[in-house]
This record gives sequence, C-alpha cells and structure tokens, in this order.
Amino acid sequence: MDYSQTKLDAGSYNKNSYLSQERWVSYYWQTHLVKNLISTGKILEVGVGNKIVSHALSQNYEIKTADINASLTPDFVASVDSLSFAADAEYDLVLCAEVLEHLPWNKFGDSLSELRRVTKKYAVVSLPYWGYTFGWRLKLPFLGKKTVKFKISGIKRHRFNGQHYWEIGKREFPLSLIRKKIRAAGFDIERAFWDLDDPYHYYFVLEKKA
Repeated sequence: MDYSQTKLDAGSYNKNSYLSQERWVSYYWQTHLVKNLISTGKILEVGVGNKIVSHALSQNYEIKTADINASLTPDFVASVDSLSFAADAEYDLVLCAEVLEHLPWNKFGDSLSELRRVTKKYAVVSLPYWGYTFGWRLKLPFLGKKTVKFKISGIKRHRFNGQHYWEIGKREFPLSLIRKKIRAAGFDIERAFWDLDDPYHYYFVLEKKA
C-alpha cells in the first residue's frame, strides 16, 4: 500500500526547522542504543530520512536502509509493513525511528511483525509521545545530574495531520496499549523511556522472543 501523502521531500529533512536541538538528541539516542546492544554486525534502518544516523552507524556496522520514498535513495524502496526484500533473521538489529506512526493504526501490528521477522535478535524503535511535559534537571556537586520529569497525556483525541495517523499519549493510544501490541508481536521490552531533552519521542529497546 502507498502512503504517499505522508512522505516528505528530501530537502525537508535538512531544513533548520527539522534539524532542531531535540532532533539531534533523537539521533544521539538512536546511535547510542544501537551501540549498547551490538558492537558489530548487520543493521537495517527503516526510514532513512537525511541519512545522518545511517552514516554514523556505517563506521562500525554493515548497514542497509529501507524507505517508502524513493527520492531519499534508500538501498531498498519498501514500506515497513512489507519488507519483502529481507530474509527471515537477516539482520542482527533493526532500527525504526519515527516511522510507524506514518502508517494507519491497523498496520502497527503488521509492521512490528515484519521488524521481528527480519531481525535476529534486537529492534530499536521510537514513536511520537504526545503530552504536556514538566520537568527540571539539576547538576549537583558530588551527586551528578538529577532529573525530575512527568507528562500529562490522554487528554486530546488524535486527528490525522497529514503525517501522523496516531501518537502515543493521545486519548485512543495510551502507552499501555502500545506496549501490549509490541508484546503481542513477539518482542520483549528490554527498555522503554523518554528523555527530558527530547520529550516528544518515546524509545523502545526490544528483544525478539524465542
């Protein structure tokens, strides 16, 4: 299925409005989480964007990219819910950041199942996390950095904005539902969190169930 209405043109990924401070925090977490899981191996990045992450990872890994948007010149033109180019368990890790919300909610389970199928063990996924964010960070002598944060969500209903069909934290999509769907697709959730410096993204470190 072609979800062309949610595609961004290649130039959009390099605009100042896109490359915000929060976006660079997202790039940090994507690369950091991958490097914490494996030190070498084959990686599939689903959703190539501006290729900043794939370029950074290519220094240590054999990385291939997939995207539905051919203008971004991925290695494979494909939708996340149908990665037919990849064999079962072909990659040591699959990275899928800010992609799944661009497909209708009824494709979430299929997309997760495809990620599980093509990875040998791990998947790193990030999704938008809506809510009113509150928090502060202190740097204390001898104690280091201390962070307090919380988010009020579940208030708004989601309306398709031309890009996102759904978001965690909207009334119909509580975090508990997303976690349930992830487990139903055959993953264990090894780590799940959001960062005060990038509160709009929620990160999942997933391990394929045997």
